[in-house]
Amino acid sequence: MRIVFPEGTGCVQGPEDLLPLKDIGTVDFYEKPPQNKEDLIRRLRNADVVFLDYSVMDAEVIQACPTLKFVCFLGVGYANCIDVAAATKQGVTVAYTPGYGATSVAEYTLGLILALTRHIAASFYSLKHGEWLSAQFQGVDLKGKTLGIVGLGPIGADMARLGAGIGMNLVGWTRSARPQRAQHGLRFASLDELFSISDVVTVHLTYTGQTERLVSRTLLSRMRSSAYFINTSRAKIVDNQALAELLQQRRIAGAALDVHEEEPAPMNYLFASLPNVLVTPHIAYNSKEAGRNMLRIAYATLVSFLKGEKLHVVNPA
Repeated sequence: MRIVFPEGTGCVQGPEDLLPLKDIGTVDFYEKPPQNKEDLIRRLRNADVVFLDYSVMDAEVIQACPTLKFVCFLGVGYANCIDVAAATKQGVTVAYTPGYGATSVAEYTLGLILALTRHIAASFYSLKHGEWLSAQFQGVDLKGKTLGIVGLGPIGADMARLGAGIGMNLVGWTRSARPQRAQHGLRFASLDELFSISDVVTVHLTYTGQTERLVSRTLLSRMRSSAYFINTSRAKIVDNQALAELLQQRRIAGAALDVHEEEPAPMNYLFASLPNVLVTPHIAYNSKEAGRNMLRIAYATLVSFLKGEKLHVVNPA
């Protein structure tokens, strides 16, 4: 059995992390990303199993891999990278690794909120370039402010815990408004209400056909001019053109974005040029603890597959 990591992965810290797989088959671990689609196909052509980090396995790539049986996406956003319908048609099982890094993403999101509302990144950059503008960087306290959490899965639930811990009032939206999701004093709200009353809105949804552009221009336009918007989930959940326009017009005070329509982000990236936006290179998930959890879950999906069982499988292949 040939097992391939076509672009490496940050959760593999050393050769010892691959030892469990070497008991199953031959492991090809590429340190650097493929140069293009042709290079990706070359790496995957004879693979039986693929552990995918961020390369795109569209229908063309999948069809070029006749021996492929199983793909595990290292993360939760598999729909961004894998053509699941094409995989299903070819009899390829697709799995993913849910729940590996809820705490990592939630803690990073809190860090973004603090960095944005207290101008931590901007003031660092200013000081590093020889300026001393302490009076210019007046922030806002978060205690007593309202945190709107869009999505109350594992990450959103941990975000509620952290928000409550710093004294924020919590409102949340979820398609499944069960009582057990209203923790730490959180109150359920409609999306319209949440965007209208929140001082900070943070998005924690899985990207699907139902959530694509769910955060619309209409919702963003309901935000207060003093409010902040945070996205550490997936860029395609948001109408980013509308977000950019509202930020440029100062109809939203600021935004922090760890996810982007195009990754890596282009050199002329609009959001990176806006003074009221903090952008980071999709690293909210990237902690040592999350990486260990991700590998553990990923390996478990393969072991289950080899036993004829289904663990975190997303298609009927």
